[in-house]
Amino acid sequence: MKKKDIKILLVDDEQDILEIVGYNLSQEGYQIVTASNGREAIAKAKKELPQLIIMDVMMPEMNGFEVAQILKQ
Repeated sequence: MKKKDIKILLVDDEQDILEIVGYNLSQEGYQIVTASNGREAIAKAKKELPQLIIMDVMMPEMNGFEVAQILKQ
């Protein structure tokens, strides 16, 4: 699988983190999808089917552990 075929979902409630990490990964050739909270992450994960999810643990509404548990189901 080539880098351009790998989709990564970045999840963080801090926009600066999404921009910095997303920029660096996209410069390496990866496809980047972002979400700013747990509920949005679940919706985008189901729609986009990323190969990798990089997620903050401490987020409002729903933390990263709760999101991971839902996505595992």
